[in-house]
Amino acid sequence: MPEATVMRVAVLADAHGNLLALEAVLADLRAQAPDLVVNLGDLATGPFDPVGSADVQIALGCPTLAGNHERNLLEGDDASGSVAFARPLLSVAHMAWIETLPATLRLADGEVFACHGSPAGGDLDYLLDDVGSGRAVLAPEDAILPRLVGIGSARLVLCGHTHMPRVVQIGNVTVVNPGSIGMPAYTDNSPVPHAIETGAPHARYAVMTREPGGVWSADLRAVAYDWDQAAQQARKNGKLNVARWTATGRV
Repeated sequence: MPEATVMRVAVLADAHGNLLALEAVLADLRAQAPDLVVNLGDLATGPFDPVGSADVQIALGCPTLAGNHERNLLEGDDASGSVAFARPLLSVAHMAWIETLPATLRLADGEVFACHGSPAGGDLDYLLDDVGSGRAVLAPEDAILPRLVGIGSARLVLCGHTHMPRVVQIGNVTVVNPGSIGMPAYTDNSPVPHAIETGAPHARYAVMTREPGGVWSADLRAVAYDWDQAAQQARKNGKLNVARWTATGRV
């Protein structure tokens, strides 16, 4: 393995408009002093503060992806209640920024590949999780491998979408989902009816460190913040289920 310098990458994902959680994560992140910050999408859609969270994420100026919710915003798909809530609040400038966001990123001279869902399957694909039972469990390696097609020479793959924090080693590739900044649980009907539960209301992100030998280590961080206040925002905006998920990390 070639020698590599130490590098620290902070990984954000799935803020879903929860500005209170986002601010807590960014305060914690500043103390970590990363060399690079990457944002994996699903940025502002949620019954919290879409405008405030979009403004903060734009101001970060970091490499940022479009998740499926950004695609839905641009396509006018209001099937998701979160998208329908956020769309009328976001400005022309917000939407113009969203239009510039790529679906994937290659960083650190190709050593890092970032996506929202999976490299091969797009922004709705569950890269690491199998939800066939109605609950998220780690998918077998032979199911994950085909979803990694397209990463090139990357040794670190970053994904979001499922909100489930995980670090998985596939051969010489480390795959990391940092979890969700702003929504620690949810339910969905696709690809089958299922629930995602992290079991705690903390705001999640990850800090990855490339050690001198080129191996990546992972710090999955769970940050306390005023999740009761965030839940109250969701409740005020008519989303009682999101309020419960936000306050408990359970569905």
